[in-house]
Amino acid sequence: MREEIRKAFSPVHASDDTLEEVLKMIDAKKDAAVGRRRIGRIVLVAALLTVMLTFTAFAADYAVNHREVFFFDTIEALMKKQSEEIPEEYALSCGVPGSAEENADLETPAEYVDRVMEDGLFDQETVISYEEDPDAAQGWERRRVAECQSSYYGDLIVESLASSVYADRVFVEGLIDWDITSLSPKLTPDEGGQVLTLFRSAADGSLIRAQAHMGYTTDDGKRFSLTYEYNVKADYGEEPEYILNSAYDQSEVFVTKDGAECLILGYDGQVWANAAYGHKRVDIYTTGCTAEEVKTILEDLEPMQVFR
Repeated sequence: MREEIRKAFSPVHASDDTLEEVLKMIDAKKDAAVGRRRIGRIVLVAALLTVMLTFTAFAADYAVNHREVFFFDTIEALMKKQSEEIPEEYALSCGVPGSAEENADLETPAEYVDRVMEDGLFDQETVISYEEDPDAAQGWERRRVAECQSSYYGDLIVESLASSVYADRVFVEGLIDWDITSLSPKLTPDEGGQVLTLFRSAADGSLIRAQAHMGYTTDDGKRFSLTYEYNVKADYGEEPEYILNSAYDQSEVFVTKDGAECLILGYDGQVWANAAYGHKRVDIYTTGCTAEEVKTILEDLEPMQVFR
């Protein structure tokens, strides 16, 4: 469990000290509902956050759009809003960013791909087959198929496909055919930094989850990663998000020309962006693009075509 949590934190923005505090709290409250929350952005319970963060008391400043994204100027206002809206069995929570220095040693896209192909994404996966095709004649360079038992998803067959082709196109028959070649003029694909993982029910073969992760490098050698997620167990567009403005240099909702509502967060030279609808979401993390440049990239990617 602890290792899964560490891996979940690695692609986002959390310092080691903060992660250790969260792990201590989860160890102390394994039976509490906080241990069952989906881990996306770094999660802190209200008691810890109140101790760690001090802000001037402004009136609540929040806005709601189709995605239910709420913005607040103070931690007190944020927690008050949460307590009014979320079920009692859930812990109050909030995301805070780590600095660029703290995140300098984040797992790279290529390291993430190697971990997926070598260890899988679940504990105790049993490898059924592993193949390599350097010429990518089959559409992949490496293919790993494993089986595992998940208390959340049930018995699964997990297929991971590492291939440079995903830097230009993400394709899953019947689900997505996403042309992302618009990234090519701006970014260089990371060698060995692209992977697609498909999670299917072992019982009937139905697709339960799909996750594609693509890594790139900007002209000045900084990182850029793009992630696509499909999950029949999640409804990303209806999960309220609570944003503490004071924790970021920039926080806003940007609507693309095709109507995708994208949350843009910036802090210490880093930008996080995500668009979500129903069972699908798209995430960006970069240390080499400004928020305005990320907005241009999102326009070119046309996220709404992913959600249709």
